[in-house]
Amino acid sequence: MGYSDIYLYVAGVAMLAAFGIPLLVVPLRWALFLRWEIPQTENLVVFLGRSLGIFISLLAVFAFKVTSSPAAKPFFFDMMLWLFVAMIALHAYGAIRKTQPITETIEILLWVVLFLITLCFYPL
Repeated sequence: MGYSDIYLYVAGVAMLAAFGIPLLVVPLRWALFLRWEIPQTENLVVFLGRSLGIFISLLAVFAFKVTSSPAAKPFFFDMMLWLFVAMIALHAYGAIRKTQPITETIEILLWVVLFLITLCFYPL
């Protein structure tokens, strides 16, 4: 097992634990933990949180799956890198517009670090 395989297993577990499962199972509690204000009508928020939770959970599952498919690793790493770039842009936009809690602005650092770590483990 190479370093990129180990990284994909760690990334998959982290995605499931930090985002995928919490957003899928308890999206409002996850949002409150990150200091989001919850609107009175919660149905849309719950739906969108669960949708995002499913997406992140699928990414995590495919991180595990791609370890056994060396030809697919560069594609998966590219997808993760572009996802991290998009998350940096999304959180920067929210910070500039002041439409998100401070925890989301601080999260920009997380996405930058994840981008750099992913580059370090990129399969050659």
